[in-house]
Amino acid sequence: MRYLLAPALTLALCVPAFAAFTGPGGAPAGGFSGPSAGYGISTVGQAMQAPDDAYCVLEGNIVSRGPKHERYVFQDATGSITVDIDDKLFAGRTVTPQNTVRLHGEVDVEHYGYREIDVDVLEIVK
Repeated sequence: MRYLLAPALTLALCVPAFAAFTGPGGAPAGGFSGPSAGYGISTVGQAMQAPDDAYCVLEGNIVSRGPKHERYVFQDATGSITVDIDDKLFAGRTVTPQNTVRLHGEVDVEHYGYREIDVDVLEIVK
């Protein structure tokens, strides 16, 4: 028992040393603070010309289901494109053609130049 008491006591006294003050005047949490580079691709027209795996953020409407499972037709003022949205990204939310959505994803260039957007994040704007 005596052999366990010393390490246990040392551990108990050291644990509070790991605590940090998080109130007003505390050190910043870290990360980058500065200007954003922005998103180069923000319209369907730009996505149709973009290279494979280019990151994009598109805002518009999902107007219909696509030809395959988890495929939808997305439209903005510059055109329409097929988007691949995993069912889990809807998270139980219902999206209609009247809803404006913001899609974060990558351009996926398939064989013969066919393009679609592989969506990572789905936001309902209004």
